[in-house]
Amino acid sequence: MPKKRAIKYLLIALPLIALAGLIGFRVFQAVKSKERQNTAGTGVRGGPGGPGGPGGARVLPVQTDIISTGKISEKAALTGSLRAKERVDVSPKIAGRLVSIMVDTGHPVAKGALIAEIEDDEIRQQVERSKAGAAVVDATIAQREAESGNAKAELDRKKQLVEAGLLSRLELDTLETRYRVAQSQIELARAQRRQSEAELRELNIRQSQTRIYSPISGLVAKRLVDIGAMVNPGAPIVTVVSVSPMVIEAKASERDISRIRRGLPVSVTVDSLPGQQFAGRVMRISPLLDPQTRNGLVEIEIPNRDGSLKGEMFTRIELDLGSTRETTLLPRDALVYRGDQPGVYVIESEKAKFIALATGLTQEDKVEIINGLKAGDTVITRGSNLLKDGDRVRATGKQGQQGQQGQQSMAPQRQTENQQQSGERPGGRATGPQPGQQAPPSGQPRQQANQPQGDKPWQRKTSQ
Repeated sequence: MPKKRAIKYLLIALPLIALAGLIGFRVFQAVKSKERQNTAGTGVRGGPGGPGGPGGARVLPVQTDIISTGKISEKAALTGSLRAKERVDVSPKIAGRLVSIMVDTGHPVAKGALIAEIEDDEIRQQVERSKAGAAVVDATIAQREAESGNAKAELDRKKQLVEAGLLSRLELDTLETRYRVAQSQIELARAQRRQSEAELRELNIRQSQTRIYSPISGLVAKRLVDIGAMVNPGAPIVTVVSVSPMVIEAKASERDISRIRRGLPVSVTVDSLPGQQFAGRVMRISPLLDPQTRNGLVEIEIPNRDGSLKGEMFTRIELDLGSTRETTLLPRDALVYRGDQPGVYVIESEKAKFIALATGLTQEDKVEIINGLKAGDTVITRGSNLLKDGDRVRATGKQGQQGQQGQQSMAPQRQTENQQQSGERPGGRATGPQPGQQAPPSGQPRQQANQPQGDKPWQRKTSQ
């Protein structure tokens, strides 16, 4: 019985011992891995063999430049899209079926040119009926005038009889009434004639509206209907645009728009036409600013005689505001941003320090400094976008001198390699065995055996 109990305890203890051993092994591996990582990090950042030297932090090589003073021209840079100066959607004034259309997309049209025709059969019949009605009115007028003349003659005869006492006054009054009625009927017929003429003129106008003409000279930008389609008043048939000159609607900030004047020459480039530059002028300036963006609308006209400019092309506009001033200029490569805050890095106690700046205009590779630094201060240019506050840095020279220094430093090394390949020492002497000197062992490379002990480490590395 005690033996069975011991076996039972042993079976319970063995899995526990195995589990404890596994946990210990995992812990040991984790500790060793952490030690290896720490050892590797020390070697890279500052330990023996690290670039920062023994026990030091990482040192970044950078280039520097000096803030200078100079003249800067006041220029404004705007963007916008091209559009036609005139754009008209040509539409009919009456409803009907389209029986002909004379133009298509891209066709040039002159002002007053016929574009399309609408069927006018019904209107022609109405015109004929109106003309017939006018003829009836003319006949009625002639009849009424004849009746009026007859009544007038009879009235004159009766007056003589009344004066002779042969006719009563009552019969004379009846004749006078008949004459006045005849005159009234003539006036009525003449009014009806004027009414018929007005109706005829209206029908002629409607008939002329079945022919649709171009209101401007330009190009057909879009054809919207085909022959046989039913058209309604106000529904466009074609779109005609005038493409010379073209217009750019650009938005200028409230700071720039106050200095832009009407007639100011501008230089325009188009992204889709590289290498070409167009000249234009400011033609219109809006007196109101957008309450949301505080930008104002500026309209610029550009000649387009060859038709190379198309609507909705994206353009970049440069306006010379005509003033030059002396200011502090920063190399553009030195400017970095922390969020929306511009600034530069300077070297202070061999460490990088960020200085916030207020910048102004940009001209080529220079940026205007409003405040933050002064002329003569040294700033970091090349490598500044990789820095943060407190990084150790080493200035390798001013920007622009790096290429010359690199060529000068590489020249001795290339000369040494060429000399070693030709079997000579830097001083021009042969590196073979000299009299009285023991030859190198057979198992040792010849160049390594011929290397003097006084040679530099980099020369030994090159020869190896």
